Amino acid sequence: MGSKNIETKHKIKSINRKIDFYNLLEESMLNEKEKRFMILFYVESKPLNYIADELGYTIQGISKLHSRILKKIESLL
Repeated sequence: MGSKNIETKHKIKSINRKIDFYNLLEESMLNEKEKRFMILFYVESKPLNYIADELGYTIQGISKLHSRILKKIESLL
């Protein structure tokens, strides 16, 4: 994961209120599966292997999905 993605991930984790997090999701161009990933990972604190099973991805695939999501929303933070 690149340094830009790491910075974006930290910004997401620093969002204090769930309402702000859900507003971020609504403003983003994420599809429903991507939004579900974000909720499972950042709100429900589920591990990546759980999320991969839930969404039908491999561990490698879910990591790539996470990177793509971070690139999509970095400009919103």
